[in-house]
Amino acid sequence: MLRPTFQHREPTLENKSVVDRTTRLLLGPCRLALRGIAPLSWEGVENLPDEGPALIQSNHVSLFDPWFTITAAGRTIHFLATAAAMRDPVMGLVLRSFGSIPKKKFVTDPGAIRSMKTWVDLGGIVGSYPEGERSWDGELLPLLPGAEALVRLLRVPVIPVRILNADRVMPRWAARRRFGPVKIVFDEPRTFTRKHPTADIRAWLESKLRIDQSDERNHAPVRGRELALGLENPLFRCPRCFAWDALVPSGDEIRCRECTATWRVDTRNQMLGRSGGARSMRIVEARAMIRERNREHFVVDERRFARDRVIASSEPGELGEVTDKQLEPLGRVRMILTPERLRFVDRRGRDRLVFELAELLTAHVEIRRVLEFRGKDGRVHELRLPLESPLKWAELVEHWRKAAQPN
Repeated sequence: MLRPTFQHREPTLENKSVVDRTTRLLLGPCRLALRGIAPLSWEGVENLPDEGPALIQSNHVSLFDPWFTITAAGRTIHFLATAAAMRDPVMGLVLRSFGSIPKKKFVTDPGAIRSMKTWVDLGGIVGSYPEGERSWDGELLPLLPGAEALVRLLRVPVIPVRILNADRVMPRWAARRRFGPVKIVFDEPRTFTRKHPTADIRAWLESKLRIDQSDERNHAPVRGRELALGLENPLFRCPRCFAWDALVPSGDEIRCRECTATWRVDTRNQMLGRSGGARSMRIVEARAMIRERNREHFVVDERRFARDRVIASSEPGELGEVTDKQLEPLGRVRMILTPERLRFVDRRGRDRLVFELAELLTAHVEIRRVLEFRGKDGRVHELRLPLESPLKWAELVEHWRKAAQPN
């Protein structure tokens, strides 16, 4: 069964009036709704132009970031959004209501850039997340190549926005909702010319968007329960013994079934060592330890790799192809990754889809538990994993995809 298509508003004067009117009507209900989810505060709104275009560049830590920012700004902001987010029943409705622009993820999308330019020419404020995806731990991700090119192309005031405390209220990995305030800070605008050095623009953006996670002045108290649920997704290896898929959460605790190390997770995104030789650390530190270990040899099953060069094989998941803003189901498959290719195999062992890694453009996690794969032929496929960490697979495939690229 096909998922329904989504309809976004093209940049026209008529649609600008409709979206601006919708934004004004929704501001009150949005601010009221957020009081019960994440009480919102803001500063620096005076840095937004009273009228006329601007470019918002923001850090990205939660699925609600566009909603937070538009509600705080009190004005329409046409954010770039992925097709998967636009198809989502709840978030998609919010994004479409606020005039968001659908964009292909991690690839150059001329159509999305043209839409941004047209909204700007119509006097609108546009926005994007130069990291390209939500951070898993609140740390600023490397900015996408070309983030500075957008700044030079549009030639409008650039307003950096920092979203504070959402990494604790709504961690990307969390399976349970937490409650706490979120703050939006609009920084002073700056305008760049087309000849401005790209390195300077990138350095400026990084300095404005980076948040010191160790500085508690950037955070506020959060409350919640079952705080460890979902943490096995970004921590797909134990940060003590580095066993794969070994962490098991229960309530506020997470335990390694291999080395028995046990941590208690708190609302400050810290892992407090409880037993089994576990030492206390921040989640961001645990992630860094796992990344460092994976640089040595990113293989899940060493014996199988030595025998038949299989790096990893996955649990069964639902595969689909994204066509004309829909998702066409292709059946239940499991992934088999080798240094040369990524295979999607059905229960009878037949290949339903094969990517030569040298021909694969991107592999990344979309919303919830969805992996998205984009080939050089332009085709896009999604796989939903019910239990296994999609982030593990995204990082595995990306590591070996880069290794397979011709020098």
